[in-house]
Amino acid sequence: MIQSSTSIPGHVCPGHVCIEPPRASKVLHSLTLFLIRRRIMLSAILFTALVTQDVVLGYKPHDLTNLRDPVSVVGVLLILSGLAIRSWAVGILRKDAELTMTGPYRLIRNPLYLGSFMMMFGFCGLIDDPKNLCVILGPILLIYILKVRQEERLLSQRFPAQWPEYASSTPRFLPRIARANLTANWSVKHWMHSREYHAVAAVMVALVMIKAWQVI
Repeated sequence: MIQSSTSIPGHVCPGHVCIEPPRASKVLHSLTLFLIRRRIMLSAILFTALVTQDVVLGYKPHDLTNLRDPVSVVGVLLILSGLAIRSWAVGILRKDAELTMTGPYRLIRNPLYLGSFMMMFGFCGLIDDPKNLCVILGPILLIYILKVRQEERLLSQRFPAQWPEYASSTPRFLPRIARANLTANWSVKHWMHSREYHAVAAVMVALVMIKAWQVI
């Protein structure tokens, strides 16, 4: 569909007759944009509220230093592995300059989000409250699915020659098979520019707080 140069933003103009979208569609579109733009803040609020409730209700997390507790071991491994995947991904990402298809992006299209969810699952395991996992697999997952779909539409428009083949051969989150060559030009500069050190610091603080919570 080709829009007229005189079309009004938010209106569809086939030919010269502008048709205003239904109000419900506009509201849904605005809500979707809000959720996408505020996804980090909303996720943090939800997670903080859940942990606060767990503290008030008297939950005790697993001891993350207890190597004989499989839940603790798996939880810490998920958190550290997720953090490592995120750091690996942002260190080679050339946002807006090229379609990154090396390193973890050779296995999956969204390694950053995979790393984030691995970390969230790890913290849920340590806290050991099943309702936290339900929130992650519910509203938080929905917000990130909306974000992924938006990003992929933009990438398909920005890199029309490369995107179709890349999308068809590379899964969104779960790799089909391991690929041998995962080399990529990782850069400290890109890692620093993305401010991924904030995530590293936040994870370290959270682990210390969970340990303090466990011994109190």
